[in-house]
Formats: sequence, C-alpha cells, structure tokens
Amino acid sequence: THRGKAIDDTYTGQPQDETDIILSDDDDDNLDKVDTMLHFGGGKFDKSNPTTDGYYGAASSGNGGGGGTSRDMGDAYRSRKQELEERILHKKLLKAEKMKRKEDQVETFETMDESFAELAGLLDFRDKERERVEKSEKRKKGMLDADEMEMDAWDKEMKEYLFERKVKATDRTKTPEEIAKEEAEKLHELETRRLARMNGDFDEDDLSDISDDEEGGASGGKKRRREKKDKKLKAKKKQRGESGGDDLGDSDDDDDKKDDDHEVRFTADGLVYIDKEGKVVGKVGEEVQDEGSDDESDENESDESNVESEDGSDSVSGSDDDGSDYDDDVEFTEGMKIQGNYHASEQYQGKKNWYDGTITAIRTDNAGNTLYDVTYDDGDFEEGMAGENVRPAPLSEEEKDQQTTEETEAAVAKKRKQKAKLRAKKTMPFVFEVPTTLDALHDMIAMYASTGADASLIIQRIHATNSVRLNHKNKEKMQNFYDVLLRRFVAVGDAVFNSGSGGPDLQRYEQLNSLTKTLYAMSQDSPECAGSVWNRRLGIFQQAVAKRLRDVEVNSLGDACEGEFSAWPSTGMLLLMRALPHIFPSTDRRHAVVTPALLLLGQILAQTPVKTRCDVTKGLFCAALMMEYTKGAKRFPPEATAFLASALRLYADDVESVLGTSPLPSLSNATNCPQLMELREDLSELSNVTDDDVRLSLEKDDIQSDMAPAAILVFSLRLFQQHLDIIGTSSDGSEREIFAEMTKSLLCIDGSRKDLTLPTYVKNAIAETARKSASTSASDTKREPLQRRKGASAKELAIKTLAPRMEDPSRYNMSKDKGKSALQAEHDRHRREYKREHKAAMRELRLDNAFIEQERRKAKTETDNKAKEKRHKNFAWLEQEQATMNQQVRMGGSLLSGGGIGAAKAVKAKGKFGIKRGGKF
Repeated sequence: THRGKAIDDTYTGQPQDETDIILSDDDDDNLDKVDTMLHFGGGKFDKSNPTTDGYYGAASSGNGGGGGTSRDMGDAYRSRKQELEERILHKKLLKAEKMKRKEDQVETFETMDESFAELAGLLDFRDKERERVEKSEKRKKGMLDADEMEMDAWDKEMKEYLFERKVKATDRTKTPEEIAKEEAEKLHELETRRLARMNGDFDEDDLSDISDDEEGGASGGKKRRREKKDKKLKAKKKQRGESGGDDLGDSDDDDDKKDDDHEVRFTADGLVYIDKEGKVVGKVGEEVQDEGSDDESDENESDESNVESEDGSDSVSGSDDDGSDYDDDVEFTEGMKIQGNYHASEQYQGKKNWYDGTITAIRTDNAGNTLYDVTYDDGDFEEGMAGENVRPAPLSEEEKDQQTTEETEAAVAKKRKQKAKLRAKKTMPFVFEVPTTLDALHDMIAMYASTGADASLIIQRIHATNSVRLNHKNKEKMQNFYDVLLRRFVAVGDAVFNSGSGGPDLQRYEQLNSLTKTLYAMSQDSPECAGSVWNRRLGIFQQAVAKRLRDVEVNSLGDACEGEFSAWPSTGMLLLMRALPHIFPSTDRRHAVVTPALLLLGQILAQTPVKTRCDVTKGLFCAALMMEYTKGAKRFPPEATAFLASALRLYADDVESVLGTSPLPSLSNATNCPQLMELREDLSELSNVTDDDVRLSLEKDDIQSDMAPAAILVFSLRLFQQHLDIIGTSSDGSEREIFAEMTKSLLCIDGSRKDLTLPTYVKNAIAETARKSASTSASDTKREPLQRRKGASAKELAIKTLAPRMEDPSRYNMSKDKGKSALQAEHDRHRREYKREHKAAMRELRLDNAFIEQERRKAKTETDNKAKEKRHKNFAWLEQEQATMNQQVRMGGSLLSGGGIGAAKAVKAKGKFGIKRGGKF
C-alpha cells in the first residue's frame, strides 16, 4: 500500500497529481496501470515525484499546501468503485439491448414465414426423397435410360476423385546420364571403403554395415559364456548338496544370489570373477574355477589363495597388502594421485603401510635415482621417497566402470574392425576393369564368383562403372565388351543343353535373363555400337551355318545329344536369337539387326536336314522364333508354317506315304531316320500325359526322355493355334491357302490305326486345334485370285498440270502483316523489299570485289613469272660462260692456266697470250 517506498516522516500516502488517477471506461490498460500504482507504488504516486506543496500527486494552486484542494487515498478508492459500478451497469444495458434485438429479429422472421407460407408451398414442387428411392429401384432393375446412366457414371467418377491419394510434387525425373553417374559413384565409394578396410584404414569408416549379430562377438559372447559358467556352477553346487531343501534350481533368487557371489573386477590380469571372500575364481572369458573342486590340485588352490582382490588395494591405511600389480613403466608426474609406503625404512620387519597422497616434487639424487616428495591426504608430508615406495593410486568405482566400459568398447571396435577387414577381403570388388576377351571374363568370374548370381553381378558392375553414358571414350572398350557378352551368352546356352540349369548355385537361366537385361541396357547406351556388333555376330553365325551345310556332304549326320555331328546350330546360338527381339524392335518393316536374323532363321529351317529328335526340337524352336519375330507386324513366315506342317506329318497314321509330299525338302527323306519314324510308335506307348509332361525343352536330358514325342506333337499343335490367332480371318479369305498344308497335315492324324492309339490328352489337343482351324480358315465362298496391284485411283489417273501458279505480289500478305492496316502493311512490305534489295546489292558488290581482286592477283602473278623467267635465263648464260672458261683451263696448253679470269690476266701480262700452236689470238 505504500508503493514500495520507505515509510518515514516525509511519507503522506497522497498521490502526486490528480491526473494520475485514470478512471475511464474505455481504457482497460490505464485502469490496470492505476491499480498497479495504487497497490505497489510507482508513477506519479511515487515519493520521488513531489509537488511544490510537498504532497505527492496533489493538485496545488498556491504557494503552500493550504492554498489548494487534495484527494486522499479513500477518495481515490471511492471514485474507482463508482466508475466500476457504472461500467458494469453499462455492460448489462448493452447485453439487454442485444437480447431485445435478437428477439425482435426472430419475431420478424416468424412473421415473414407465416406471410410467405403459400409461396413456399409453391416452391416445394419436388419430393427429393421419393425421387431418390425411385431412382435407386430403377438402378437395381436396370431400367435407367442413357442420360441417367451417364450421370451416374459421372457422379461415381467424381466421387472417386475425392478419395484419390494426393501426393506432393517430387524432384524432376533424372536423366539416364545422371542415374548412371550416381550408380557409378556409389560403386566407386564402396570400392574405396573396401580397399581401405583391407589395408586397415578405418579413419573415416563408421562400420555401419557391420550388423549387431557380428559385433556381438565381444559383448554378446561374454554374456553367453557367463550364463554357461553360471549354469555349470549351479549344477556342481547341486551335486555337492549345497542348496537347501526349499531352493529352486531355476528361480530368479538363485540367479541374483549367483550374481552376488561372483563380482567382476578389473585387475592387472584383466577382468576376473571375485567371490565374497575376495578370491579370484576365474577370468572373464574362461571357465570359472569351482571352490573345493576335487579336480583342482593343491598348487592351484594355493595360487588362488595368494591372489589378492582389488578391494585389498583400496583398503584403509595400515594394511600390509601390496596392492595390485601395476606396470613398471608408469611415469609419475607432479600433482599425480599416488599411494605411498609411509616411512618404509622405519617400519617393523618391513611392514608396508600405503596411504593416499599427491606428488609435490620430483628430483634426482647423485646416484641417478629418482626421488619423490609426497603430501598425504591427511596432511602429513614425506620427502625423498624411493620409486619402489610409490605406486599409482587405485581407481575409484566410477573410474573402474569407465575404464571397463572403454576397454569393452575398444574390444568391440577392434572386433568389428577385424570382421570388417575379413569381410573386405572376402567381398567381391565393386569396380572392375573391362575384359577384352571371353577368357579374361571367365578368369575374372573364376576368381571372384562362386555362384551364378555372383557372375551376373560382376557383369552388371562392369557395365555400371564403365558405361558409355559416363564417358564417350568408353565406347570402344564397351563395344568389345558387348561382343564378349554375346559369346558368354552362347557359352551359357550351350551349358544349358549339356547340363541343364545347374541347380541353385549356377542358375543358368537366371544368368541368361541377367545377360539379356545388361545387353538391353548397353544397347540403349549406344545403339550404333550394339547394331554393328550384332551384325558382325550374325555374319559369323551365317558363315557357320553355311559351313555345316557344306560339311553334310562329307560327314555323316548324327545325334547332337550323343555328341555326334549335326548341321543344326547350337543351343546357345538359338537362345541368343530368342533374346534378340527383347533388345531390338521386331515390328519395323526393315531393321538393321532383326531383318538379317529373320532371314538366317528362314535359311536354317529351309535348308538344314532333319535326322533326329534333337533336330526336330531345334527346328520347332526356330519356327517359334520366326513367329515371335513376325507376330507384332502380323507377317507370314512361310518357312515356319512349312516346318510345322512337316513335323505334324511325322505323327500321321501312314508316315511313309505322307512324308513324300512334305512341303519341306529337309524332311522328305525322314523315312531313312529311325528316330523320326518311331515317334508315333513311342507316342502310342504313353498312357498318362499331363500338362507338366509336354514341356518342350532344349536340354539334352529332356530331349532324350520318354515324354519327348508327346511334347513335340503338343508343342506343334500349340504353335498352329498361336499362328491361327495371329493371322486371324481376313476379308479376302487368304488364310485358307496359308494354312492349307498345316490343315492337311493335321487331317493325317486321324487315329484310325488301332495298334497306334493316341493318349487322351493328345487327342483332346488335336480336336481343339481342328475346331479352331475350321472356324478360322473354313469358308464356303471361293476366294478371288490375288492381284499384283489394285486399280488406279482417280487421283492417279488425273493428268498432272504444269501451269505455273500466278499470284499478285501487291495482294500477297505475310502472316506477320495480319492485323495491320493497309498503309502499315504496305509500308512494312516496302521496308522488307528495300532490305532484300540492299542485301542483294551488297552481295553483288562483294562478288565483284572478289572477282576484281582475283584478276589483279592473276595479272601480277603473270608479270612476276615473266621477270623471274628472264632473270633465270641470264643466270643460266653466266653459269654457262663460267663453265666454258673452267673447261679451257682443264684442257691445258698455253691458252689458259690456273682458272678463272685472274689466270687470264696473268698470262696476258707475260705476253704469252695466244693459241697453242702459235699465231695471235
């Protein structure tokens, strides 16, 4: 109430000024301010703001206090109360007026509703609930008209939009180059870390990829070993009868008691187990020694009894404990906490009393021994202590726990580093050099891969780290690597023929799938290189096929399953042709790779002789490939249909008669092949045939199996059905001629021979194929003959006019003149024409200048050449004259001697100048 001011003689409790009391209904902040000043002081009610009459906040109008009016504290409170009551009354009046207005508004609305009741009835002309029920019933009965069905579909679609998942905008789609770069950088980073681990460099390695199970070797292993030791101790105690009658062997109380019996302590020998008596019963990580065990020798018992616990080193002063051993190489420094043997030279019989203290000084005596001055914690002081009387102070429990934790963490980290280093040595490298030959790739796979998945991973990493998208300079070596992969594909395919998939370790089919994906990715990186490599490889395949066809005349054909000579391509080559349409588009009219491959398949089917089951199987595979190539464009492969028709004739009731009319020459001589002639007989011997049995495979074991005849026939029928679906029904009925031979071959298998009965499954397949063929290619109307070309259209028959098209240049408007006035358009047209003429004039001037300069240089060259020719002619005359004089000198005589003009002058001076036989010159 005294506003935080000291109450003394000068304190009156009066406000300094009348204006300090603010009683306004419109300013709540000022009211709060007044309340604060009245209760706690401050403002104009403060003592530090006195008026001239000595009052605080008082209104004075004279020289002294008696000359004016003043308001005491009671008046201020009474005025405040009155203002608050007035404000409350004002609020109540406003609230009453608001309620009155609301009641008047409700009454007005009710009056208006009663007045417009008739109009509201006229507006309510639809019963929406009844319409909804009727529409629901019509929807259930399916009686909605088109408009209502369309509106329902629209409503349904709009409601589906409400429940669609709303996603936020993500980053832009990365380009193939960026994706390849990120993948290559990731592999290089992993390879760098792998090499660093192999070299023992773990500076920037957090070992995050080492799992908790692996690092449990240090911590988890200790826990498991501890539990194992505790179980052994408990079992031995039971044998000795130490447990009481009420003791439960597996109770938690025993476990707690067991943990209390043995405590882990850190000593100079490492972590050990210590019992209640302070004896070391075993080391952590080794078997715990049992107390009183009969197997232990007396010597071990005596050794254990002499082992001091760490508690002994922490004992109070006056003990004879030597303490735990410590490293003799410990270097003591000033201020270091130690334990000192108090006055060792004065103790009785060399008794040792160790007390805690601090080294205050270190010095050396004349003999070179280090002496220590120690101040003990109890205030005593000892100077010149020898080194054997000073040892490091024992660690506290917190320090021991911290040291144990640090050592455990260090052991765990060391274990993790060892495991990381061992894993790095065993891990396959992440970055490989590009092999240039197939042998180099096989050596790399033999060195680093143990399964088929590892081999595929090596190939993928080679492509990822050396992609053409990373550097265009990689094009040449990746082109060579592409050819290596094709040869690898063929080699794996040949292994499939000989040994099958190879089990879960090799998984040759998965290797082929992975190779196909890698070849496709490399083809997307550099299509030109891939196309050139494929063309070269197809050329090699064609040459090999031609060579085998030539060798047929020399070598006798045999069964490829038995390792004999066969004219058909290898299984690896056929599987590679199967992967081709997955790499390049097969629907193009002409393709640089697919078209030659299709021609090669046609040549193989048409020219390669068929002698064995293996040849028939490979032929059906080639026919299926040709249908696969032409399926997208709906083309007709005649070689494939001819081979299918000939293959079906092998199962006819009278094989010898129908093979003579075979549409394929390579199968016309099948009567001399025992394996082909026995297909129908082998098929009749089969009783139960299912879908799983009729799987056509290129593996040698499946081709030689008993189910091979059924698989060949059923596969041929399925190809026939597939071809019917692809070609379909045409408007001109040409499918009847396309499938005529295949239909005839199918009719030859009628099952009339009782001695060669067909299995039920095969009969059903033949019947289904016959029904489909009849529904597709059968027709009562005769087909019109095919025409080479259609009649000419009216457009083609019209005479082409050669009259020039005339246009008025004044009426020509460019697109840029649209929207302009006629005057502006004409002005712009003149401006563009002037600009064109100006450019043309400048162009002509440049041409003229160039021509003039050319002529000038040509004339100057002719003049210079003439002068040069004349000069060279003079030089030649002078050289000839000099040569004549030199010749005369060489001839001898009195004409000239010496040589040159100087010699002639000397002869003339002697007067002997003349010809050789006298006379004058």
